[in-house]
Amino acid sequence: MRRPMMMAIGIGIALAAAGCNVTRQNYVAVSLGMTPDEVKQILGTPRYEFADEWVYTRDDPRDLTKVSVYFDEETTVGKCWQNPEKPWENHREGEVP
Repeated sequence: MRRPMMMAIGIGIALAAAGCNVTRQNYVAVSLGMTPDEVKQILGTPRYEFADEWVYTRDDPRDLTKVSVYFDEETTVGKCWQNPEKPWENHREGEVP
């Protein structure tokens, strides 16, 4: 009885950790000049991928936080953190349209 419960807890923790990588700490860790692979290691797979922009959102539909990372060729040229519920946290760095 104890072993299946511990396995279920372990699986739940692993799934939670594999989910959302959109945190302020991870956003700050992304710096201009990084390659797309380096950005993916930090933020994970983007929700939307455009030619020169990757968009990340949190898994919770009630959380409106959005992170955009902008690329030119193979390097990060800009990034943007947007949270309409906490506008004092909003941040733009580099070449952001």
